[in-house]
Amino acid sequence: MPAPRTGTPTVSDVARAAGVSTAVVSRVLNGDERLRVRDATRARVRAAAEHLRYTPNTSARSLRLASSGAICLLVEDLSNPIHAASLAGAQASAERSGRVVLLADADELSMHPDRLRDMVASHRVDGLVMHLPGVKGDGALRRIAQEHVPTVVINSRVRGPAGCVILDDQAASALATGHLLDLGHRVVGVITALADSDRSRRRLQGVEMLLRDRGLSLDPSHVIEAGFSVAPGRVAGRKLLALRPRPSAVVVLNVMAAIGLLEACAEAGVRVPDELSVIGLIDTWVCEHTSPPLTVVEMPIRELGAQAVELLLEMIDGGPRKSLIVREPAPRLIVRSSTAPAAC
Repeated sequence: MPAPRTGTPTVSDVARAAGVSTAVVSRVLNGDERLRVRDATRARVRAAAEHLRYTPNTSARSLRLASSGAICLLVEDLSNPIHAASLAGAQASAERSGRVVLLADADELSMHPDRLRDMVASHRVDGLVMHLPGVKGDGALRRIAQEHVPTVVINSRVRGPAGCVILDDQAASALATGHLLDLGHRVVGVITALADSDRSRRRLQGVEMLLRDRGLSLDPSHVIEAGFSVAPGRVAGRKLLALRPRPSAVVVLNVMAAIGLLEACAEAGVRVPDELSVIGLIDTWVCEHTSPPLTVVEMPIRELGAQAVELLLEMIDGGPRKSLIVREPAPRLIVRSSTAPAAC
């Protein structure tokens, strides 16, 4: 180990001596038990700090935490039950770091971007997690945030300084499609979210991939765009029900749009699943109470929120931005009453 240098040692000096990042040094010396490193690495960091006679600037850290101590979760459509799960995961990770999570409405801040700029420029939060649709319009809010504080984007791949944490969307939509094919359906439709949404494209790719693997293809006329809420799903459902010939089953790439499709079927007198099997992506408490109860692919939304905050905390501590995929727990099929074998 190199001899102690002259002058006051810094966290960067300890990181170089221990062969780790500054974020790891900070978390080891602060006793963060959530940090996933070997005991030998922790010991090496502590030995390097002792050798260099490094003393953490706890007074400066306390001042920083006193001025903020919070992170912000920015979401679109606060009424969407999916956000409850991601918020629960985010809160659990934040609490272990001694921070609180503030919830903000992306729709409101999109209309008044100066409010977001004021919040992040004044460092009233230490960082920002953004759970948005993943379309081009998200970029304006993201640019404001990342100019001032560490920023992580949920379930959208982005370039630049913001980190991102996404789900294994292709695996989930492939699992949904495979369920319909295993029931004997051969003409499958898709109701997507927004066409320029990154997550929607990934989910559509999963459907197409599974169909190709089974020797089938997706008819472009059977792909109908909706959105991330019930009303667009209802409109898309009416379009799908008007197709002639009509698919015998449909994968809906957003669970709220799937609920809208069920409403469209009820309006049109189309019996689910006798005349149309319906499966959606992501489970929520609502799905057990639809008519009929909705078959879904469960995805790790709570873990998505938790890992997004953990990445954000690493970035706040000086760590690099990363692009992560949440693969555990793997997507899981939950069969309820909205899917059934294809009619002979």
